[in-house]
Amino acid sequence: MSKEIVVIVKNKLITTDVVLPILIELKEKHNTSSLILVHDELAYKGINENVVIRDAIDYVGRKIYVGGGKHKLFRKIIKLFWLSNLAFKLLTGSKVLHFGIFEVFPYSILGKIFAKNIFMLQGNSFTHSYKRYNKLLGKKAVPHKKHYISKNVVLFNDNDFKGVLDDNCRVYKFGGTRIRPVWMNYVNARSEYYFNKYHSDIDLSNGCIVLILSYFGRLPAMRLPDESLKILLGKTIEVFDSVKGDIPVLIKPHVFTDLNIVDEYIKGKSGYHMTYLHPSVLSTKAKVFVCNTYSTTMADANFSGVKTIEYADYSSNLLKISKGRSVGYQYIDEFIINNQGEFKKTLKEILYNSSDKLLRNSSIINGAHTDAEELLIKLSN
Repeated sequence: MSKEIVVIVKNKLITTDVVLPILIELKEKHNTSSLILVHDELAYKGINENVVIRDAIDYVGRKIYVGGGKHKLFRKIIKLFWLSNLAFKLLTGSKVLHFGIFEVFPYSILGKIFAKNIFMLQGNSFTHSYKRYNKLLGKKAVPHKKHYISKNVVLFNDNDFKGVLDDNCRVYKFGGTRIRPVWMNYVNARSEYYFNKYHSDIDLSNGCIVLILSYFGRLPAMRLPDESLKILLGKTIEVFDSVKGDIPVLIKPHVFTDLNIVDEYIKGKSGYHMTYLHPSVLSTKAKVFVCNTYSTTMADANFSGVKTIEYADYSSNLLKISKGRSVGYQYIDEFIINNQGEFKKTLKEILYNSSDKLLRNSSIINGAHTDAEELLIKLSN
């Protein structure tokens, strides 16, 4: 059996989500197990609450919380212990995957010494254009580094690293992780289990609508920064009520979604259910994914062949910069700005007149023209 792969994830679930399909492929094709190290307490809690991610980690190996709690001295002791442990694993030939921690002291010391066995991974599986709108979206732009310690870099899309990698850096162009056949087969094989376990009371024989929620606080990109998303939620529910019939609505909240606001809009209504299942699992039953502001989750639905609608209310300034498109236009089939009638017509067409799921870019799904197989072999040896 191959040595255990060590993975150090960041404090957002998206990095765990990105790397898991690789670890599943290593497990199934090369019998290689993985150890996932989590530094952030909230991230560790999030993993345990996300049943699909939690089960996938148990399938490929194990996870350990290495944050050390609230006491500063204890955290330092824990960090020193795991630095020593990492040094030993690297010394004995283990491969380590990370999302940037080896660019930071004191991990950077190990990054320089054991560069050939350390692989820095890009933080998102899909190409997203929303970063160019960071200022309008109320987010800080993250500057590119001019030099990276890591000499092995794994890219899943074309974002982030253009023009900033050294000539002597080995770049593996892996492609999107959650569109590979191994991940899709893994999800499809377990989809019925998850729906039966967590949504056994829902009739999904006619499919479902998935509503992706966001943060209800101030969003500068909206026409009414403090109110647009709440107004849109109300209008969205009104359209669902008039169109959905017996088709259930599965509402997937963001970690920062105020559920009290959601409860106000669906109180006393039938056919609405909260869900915490992974978007890839939800895509196996969904007829359509709907959002009121772009979510990266829409990419998972899009590549699964599910129709996507963004019913939004962006400011004229953002729409001018985006040329009237969604900030995630690559993965949105129908982009509707504050037109409830058009939203209703479009949703009704998808629910009752659309054909089967769409076929997306199969060359990407099959991994053509990527370095994926080379990377998997390198990691497993």
